[in-house]
Amino acid sequence: MIKKIVDWSDELATGILWQDFQHAELIAHINRLHQAIIAKQAQEELWRMLEFLETYVDNHFGLEERYMEVAHDPTIREHARAHQQFRNNLNELREFDGTAAQITAASLCYDLYEWVTHHICTTDKNLGRLLKQKALQ
Repeated sequence: MIKKIVDWSDELATGILWQDFQHAELIAHINRLHQAIIAKQAQEELWRMLEFLETYVDNHFGLEERYMEVAHDPTIREHARAHQQFRNNLNELREFDGTAAQITAASLCYDLYEWVTHHICTTDKNLGRLLKQKALQ
């Protein structure tokens, strides 16, 4: 049985189809990284995760930020600042040289878990409510 660190659930859903699809995709990648850590094969999966995150961050955060602008989201600065902090953390990980892969992967996995359970459940859900209210789904 595959042990997951986080499961996609209605609790994580924002009700915005594209956002939920992308969040579920992120969770699937987090679970793959978690499995690799358990199997002591973190290095290869860590590189895959970093490649995935480069594209994900550009696409997902960019789309959210465009919707925030169109919706005149009053929390746009705070939300975009959280995205930028995530980007900054990702930039630091890009410096990863292959040593201590298990520790680096575990740290990233934990950070991503925290991001999912906090950012999605609060900030992104608020954005989802705003987009629904303004019929910008």
